[in-house]
Amino acid sequence: MALKKGKPKVLIIDDEIQMRFYLKTLVESLGLDPLLAKDGVQGLEILKEIKPAAIILDIMMPEKGGSLVYQELMINPGLKMIPIVFFSGVDRKAFFHYIKMLNVNLEHDIPEPKYYVAKNADPEYLKEVIKTCM
Repeated sequence: MALKKGKPKVLIIDDEIQMRFYLKTLVESLGLDPLLAKDGVQGLEILKEIKPAAIILDIMMPEKGGSLVYQELMINPGLKMIPIVFFSGVDRKAFFHYIKMLNVNLEHDIPEPKYYVAKNADPEYLKEVIKTCM
């Protein structure tokens, strides 16, 4: 994984190779340096070495899905300040309901994500969200 010096890095965690390529191209068009992970396990490994300026995170993935990655990020003081853009085909209301139900059993509540974009969203809208979160 070649890193470009001086450019803010964006970690893209998505299990679909076509979606990773799409997001990589979109992030590069913003002058940012994309880092790619095929699932939550690989994404968390990258985060041990590199702290990106933002994370684009899918929800439904094998191994470790986005909701579990989000939980881990939110309880880690060194990672919870990284802006996260959820980019998913999962219905927003359903995911936010899941977070509420998850919080019933947790000692410390996990906040609802600030940035949530549907996978069928206009690319220009997604670019604006990425710029806003950074």
